[in-house]
Amino acid sequence: MNAVCFLDDQHNKRYQMILKRLSTRNRTKTPFQAILFLATGNLQLMQLFSDYFFPETGEFFYQEMLAEPVDDRMIDVERQLLVQLYNGRTTVTVIEIIDQLNPKELKLALGAIQVRMFGTDEEVGHRQT
Repeated sequence: MNAVCFLDDQHNKRYQMILKRLSTRNRTKTPFQAILFLATGNLQLMQLFSDYFFPETGEFFYQEMLAEPVDDRMIDVERQLLVQLYNGRTTVTVIEIIDQLNPKELKLALGAIQVRMFGTDEEVGHRQT
């Protein structure tokens, strides 16, 4: 499997910065890695996400985040994908992802899905299947 591709150096730095704030246990869990990958790749999504996710405790108030009014359909789809990657407690279809995301955001979403499945570089090959 190919290494995870961050959108740019800033995306990688934001991801690493928040990942380091997670507990050692949560840092290795692919749901946390995936939601951080997705959220840190889009500043608007990250701003919304950061109001509801607390890295130190690992708490994610996803229901409250989903209840937040959002005018941007792309951000709405991405926040639904965040929750889907975290715990599967929302539904977002592949066609919604394809139709609502621009190419850059689609690349980000696919990267997050890859991280959810395989983890980040240091975790590839260590996942229990």
